[in-house]
Amino acid sequence: MAGCQRLAQAQHKFKTLNTVNNGAELAQVIQLSSLYTDRVLEDIHKEYGSWDVLEMQPTRGVWDEIAVAHFQAAAAYRLRSFVDAYTRQLSSFNAFLRIFRNMTQWSLPVLYTLSRDLCDVAQRADHQLTTSSSQGGKLEEATRAINQGFSLCMTDREPLLGKSRKWGTFRMANILFALYVRHKAYNLCDSMIRALKASELPPLEQFPMSDQVTFRYYRGMLAFRNEKYTSAKEDLLFALEHCFRDSYNNKTRILVCLTPILMAEGRAPHSRLLRRYPPIKAMYGELAKAAKAGNLRRFDELLQEKEQLFVNTGTFMAVERVRKVAIRQLLRKIYVLTGQNSRMSFQMLCDGFAAAGITDIDIPEMESVLADLVFCGYIKGYLSHDHGIAVLSKLQPFPPLVSIA
Repeated sequence: MAGCQRLAQAQHKFKTLNTVNNGAELAQVIQLSSLYTDRVLEDIHKEYGSWDVLEMQPTRGVWDEIAVAHFQAAAAYRLRSFVDAYTRQLSSFNAFLRIFRNMTQWSLPVLYTLSRDLCDVAQRADHQLTTSSSQGGKLEEATRAINQGFSLCMTDREPLLGKSRKWGTFRMANILFALYVRHKAYNLCDSMIRALKASELPPLEQFPMSDQVTFRYYRGMLAFRNEKYTSAKEDLLFALEHCFRDSYNNKTRILVCLTPILMAEGRAPHSRLLRRYPPIKAMYGELAKAAKAGNLRRFDELLQEKEQLFVNTGTFMAVERVRKVAIRQLLRKIYVLTGQNSRMSFQMLCDGFAAAGITDIDIPEMESVLADLVFCGYIKGYLSHDHGIAVLSKLQPFPPLVSIA
């Protein structure tokens, strides 16, 4: 059978763009949702009344395989048969990987497009399977395939750096980060960061800014989850400062992690920021006010009220650090109200806490709280267990919070 002439023309177009190394246009036409794909499918359907002819198209090489599988996937996608669309898209992706290992930097946009489409259709396939009480797992399978593309970029041995596939490493890493986080496979994220650090890549600063911002967001988020707040703050601040100005959702995601780190340093979110990002205001606005005012009772009420939200977003441990700021501010109030005496008994501090509505703290717990604050630098001084007093430094016993990091 001669096959479909319109599809043969599309196959020829794919091969021609490959021959002239036109990665940008090839990536555009090979999208499942591209206008070109729409036109080809429309022409075929108009001529044959269906897309069944796609199953009978002969192939004479890898690019023929890629093209036919692409249009089969696109047709199934439009019929909302996402499981079939995923199978065809995976075939197209795997066929491309067979030749990608011998290609250079120009082909990276094609890899990005195929990877993104594979992720999209895999998610839809899994949703379709689970809603029909069948087992999913397509996204995990897609993740393994995309990881092969990542490895082919990172391990490229092309001697001319300007033609190397290594320039696609961080873009592919960012795609994998999103997939790993979706699976909550944080150990795989950490492993990938170690692999990137050990590989012979150009400096991160030489990659496109979009790749840098996304990578540093994920690296910062992972450091945040591992309670490495200093390195997390550095990466998240970079991501926030260099993120596209109008990327509201991305900036909100960054601020979810960054805000409690800054609050623990006494840097409450500005009112302008809270007005611009209502989700951040809902999460942290009242907490920041309570911490700054030393209203420990209110802070604890809010922490209990929002506990599940903080657990779900992975921010609970970071927010608990902010409680030290609230305690420190309350202690400072007691210090001022009692005449700024540098020698403060544990019992007097317990009484001060009780007056502020914190009635469940005894002397041993107060001593423990004070020891923690001294160790973390929130107050300067030392404790005398035998005499039951805290001896505060006569010079700046409560150092500025911004100096504590």
